[in-house]
Amino acid sequence: MALALFTDLYELTMMCAYLDNGRKERASFELFTRVLPEKRNYLIYAGLEDVVKYLEEFRFTKDDVDYLHSLKLFPDWFLDFLKEFKFTGNLYSMKEGTPFFPHEPVLRLEAPIYEAQLFETAILNMTHISTLVASKAARVYSVSRGKILSDFSLRRTHGKDAGMKAARSTYIAGFSSTSNVLAGKVYGIPVVGTVAHSFIMSFETEEKAFRAYLKTFPDRAVLLVDTYDTVKGVEKAIEVAKDLLKGGYTLKGVRLDSGDILTLSRLTREMLDKNGFRETKIIVSGGVDEYKVDELLSKGAPVDIFGVGTKVGTSSDSPFVDFVYKLVELGEKPVMKTSSGKKMYPGRKQVYRFDGFDKVTLFEEKSSGLPLLEPIFISGERVKKLPSLSEIKEYFLEEFTKLPEEIKNIYEKRIYRVEISDRLKALYEKTKEEIEEKEWM
Repeated sequence: MALALFTDLYELTMMCAYLDNGRKERASFELFTRVLPEKRNYLIYAGLEDVVKYLEEFRFTKDDVDYLHSLKLFPDWFLDFLKEFKFTGNLYSMKEGTPFFPHEPVLRLEAPIYEAQLFETAILNMTHISTLVASKAARVYSVSRGKILSDFSLRRTHGKDAGMKAARSTYIAGFSSTSNVLAGKVYGIPVVGTVAHSFIMSFETEEKAFRAYLKTFPDRAVLLVDTYDTVKGVEKAIEVAKDLLKGGYTLKGVRLDSGDILTLSRLTREMLDKNGFRETKIIVSGGVDEYKVDELLSKGAPVDIFGVGTKVGTSSDSPFVDFVYKLVELGEKPVMKTSSGKKMYPGRKQVYRFDGFDKVTLFEEKSSGLPLLEPIFISGERVKKLPSLSEIKEYFLEEFTKLPEEIKNIYEKRIYRVEISDRLKALYEKTKEEIEEKEWM
């Protein structure tokens, strides 16, 4: 699907006005957040792959131009210009899976101002949903204590694209699988799933439903045991599983989706072990988030796998990231916005990571830390091959391990140390003074 029109109208009207007024200066826009959401101590950057594909394939099709012509807003010269337009700029970015903090640019796009402006809406959209869900999923992973996590969010995510991005983002942030079959095909994520309560209810008895499923999938023996009475459901699952053993198969798992999960998981484990099914896993789903995972595991619930759905796929407790895409340099001159409550730093920047803290500097500054922004496109040409999804996940796991443990606290607000270099502070004050002097003239 062509995405050139996947933008706000004002990006196109600004582009036209820039060109009409001869404004073609080189501009740099940076993507960052000024503050973290109230319930977040960090964010996890994701969505770069979509941005790269979007820029690489960007073109206005004939249908796009014909539609814009039908709006009767734009002059013919501008529509002719769009027919040949493509991305010609530079893109610098952090790696997907990188934890980041306020005032740290995760991405910078450098191009003639009319061009760099055009991509604002799409870049914000593509990075927002992926970062939002990856950040929520990382919180679940942080308290999972090595238990397996699976994405069950598809049915309640905000549309098809969000469902795909949720599967990819949760996988980056430590999840092992997804229920989303299309995500499995597109991204290579392992897929999981058995039956719903409707399947159990469609048979005369629960036991018949179990046997019917196992007749078709004896090697995928995971049974949903809470449609009626959970304890009786477990008893029936064990009875059926004993017959399954005769065919050379074993009961791989039972799923609990409702009720007092702490008590039921303990009873289930006791019953399974007593009957020789010590390897059978207990899977829990239904309203799972980081708080429920932490509560259950803190109390010793013998849960092996969590199916995590709605609350992560929609980031229910913090449903947006206040990302901004701001002009920081124009024609090699640092610029910034000075509105009250919307502080930003001017100039092109780099972020250096040290052991336990970060430092934001001017891009040309050198530091002994690890630079997080790296070139992806130069003059419209891709200069870096992106890692595979599994490589992104491995990178996240490595970087997340390095985060101070107090920052991973899911209950209390903790601040990660982010320093601003002296040269960047000085540039901020100088730019602010120049703006104030100009505005008072």
